[in-house]
Amino acid sequence: MVLVTAAGGMTGRHLVPALVTAGLRVRALGRSNRIHDVRGDHVETTAGDMLDPAVLARALRDIDAVIHIGPRFHPLEVAMGRAVIDGATAAGVRRFVQFSVHSPTIEFLVNHQTKAAVEDYLFSSSLEWTILQPQHYLQNFDPVQIVENGRFRLQYSLDTPLSFVDLDDVCLAAAKVLTEDGHAYASYPLCGSDVLTGHQIAAAVADRSGVEVRAEQIALPRFVETLTRGGPVPHYVIDGLYRLFTYYGLHGIRGNPNVLRWLLGREPSDFASYIDRSLGPTRSRRPERL
Repeated sequence: MVLVTAAGGMTGRHLVPALVTAGLRVRALGRSNRIHDVRGDHVETTAGDMLDPAVLARALRDIDAVIHIGPRFHPLEVAMGRAVIDGATAAGVRRFVQFSVHSPTIEFLVNHQTKAAVEDYLFSSSLEWTILQPQHYLQNFDPVQIVENGRFRLQYSLDTPLSFVDLDDVCLAAAKVLTEDGHAYASYPLCGSDVLTGHQIAAAVADRSGVEVRAEQIALPRFVETLTRGGPVPHYVIDGLYRLFTYYGLHGIRGNPNVLRWLLGREPSDFASYIDRSLGPTRSRRPERL
C-alpha cells in the first residue's frame, strides 16, 4: 500500500487515481475531513495533521511506500517533510518518493528553499528514495474559465517565457517509479516541451476555442489584496508569492523534456492538447495542427 500525504490538494487529487490505475492500493492523508471525498475502490483515507506523531503513525501503518507532497508556501513545510521521512524510517517503509520542484536550488524562491531542505534531509536517510522535480503545471491555468471570461491574467510579465508540464504526465511518471525497478536514488526534473509567454498562452486558448482572449498582467499588490479579502494571509505566504512572481517576471524558469519523455516512453503532453481536454469536444475547435 502507498501513502500519499497532503492528498487533498491539486497534486494529490490527480495522483491518487493515477496510482490506482497503475494497480496500487492507496492510503490518502489530508489535514481536513475533505480528504474523505477521494475515498473509493482501493483508496483508504485518513484525516489529521502530519506533524501529529499519532496521526502519522496511524497513516504509516502497513505502508510499503510513501509519496510525500509538501503543502506550498507553508512555514512548517520543512518540518513536515522531516517528520514524514523520520516516520517512514521508523515504520520500516522501504520506498519514498518526494514531490519537489524544478530547479530547487534557486535560493531567491522561498518555495524552492523549502523543497531543497527536504531533499537534503532525505539524502541522509536510510530510505530508498526518488525525487520528482516537476515544472510549473499546465493545470494552474483553467481554459474553461479563460474562455468564459475572455481574459487570461498573470501575476508576472506577459512577455517572459516559462516551461510547463502536464500534471497528468507527472502522475504517470510517479506511478512508474513506484511500479518499475531502477528508479532508486534518482532525481528526475519533469518538464514538457512547451516554453510559453502569457501572450502565447492567451493566443493558444483563443486558437483552440475560437473565442477572443485578452491577456492582462495583474499588479502584485492588487493580487495580494484579492487574497486577503478572505481573511489574513501570513507574511510568509505574501513574501513567497512576491518572490515567485518577481522571479518569473524577470527570468522565467526553463526546463528540458528529455527525462519525462524517457519515463513516459512518448512525447509529453503539450498545451494545445491540455486545452482540448479541458474544453471538451463541444467547446474546442481542434484545428488541424501544422
